[in-house]
Amino acid sequence: MTNHKKLFRHPLVAVMTLGAITLASFSAQARDLPEIQNDVFQVANSGAYPPFSYVDTSGNLVGFDVDIAEALADRMGVEVNIQTSPWNGIVAALAGGRFDACICSMSVTEERRQAVDFTDSYYSSGLSVWVQEGTDDVASIDDFEGKAVGSTLGETGNQWATENGEGKWRNQTFQGLPDMLNALTTGRIDVMIADDIPVYVALNEQELAIKQVDVGELPSWPAAIAIQKNKPELMEALDSALAEIKADGTYQKIVDKWIGEGVEFDS
Repeated sequence: MTNHKKLFRHPLVAVMTLGAITLASFSAQARDLPEIQNDVFQVANSGAYPPFSYVDTSGNLVGFDVDIAEALADRMGVEVNIQTSPWNGIVAALAGGRFDACICSMSVTEERRQAVDFTDSYYSSGLSVWVQEGTDDVASIDDFEGKAVGSTLGETGNQWATENGEGKWRNQTFQGLPDMLNALTTGRIDVMIADDIPVYVALNEQELAIKQVDVGELPSWPAAIAIQKNKPELMEALDSALAEIKADGTYQKIVDKWIGEGVEFDS
């Protein structure tokens, strides 16, 4: 499919349940910039969120966020090690000091701000609703009642579906978009709630018999880089590096490569 919107406003990605994490439990293991400069910048993403991060057929971790991380590390003059981590535990891993940053298309939410700090945003998108082509009984959220509704565990769509669907529809969770798309196209779920941009990209890359349904206004958030709290030098370095790659054209080249030429992100 083509003809998808080319200006994406308001964002992506993901609300994780913080569960038992409390501010008192956060360790100081993660480093600020001076420690990172003397070692390696440890960055996390899920590795299951194409085109932002995924493992290709050669076993390499690739994607929009991977290239963004490498470009930022280059501007900061540090070596970077990009690792994958299960999405529903990535905030806890970051807050606990396992990583220095999550460059993973994470949506900025007030819940997450309790656990981590965020840089300036680097793009935006929002939630979207999808059904199989030919479906004509889903035109509003009320029509979800009694249906199987899919979302990715730990993402904003999952939080929205959980908070709004209790007692109304059957929530089913998935580890990533590819599995959820398969479930929708094979009829294992009736409705899919997902961040819009990855689905648009998937539709431009493969034939999928699905369609987007306008059910009214859905939540949206800016996506930003998450770091452990109280790391001011790292925060400043990341914000400066972000500004540099946007100003010199590097950022747009990465957008063109992974999202589509001519797409303009509204951050």
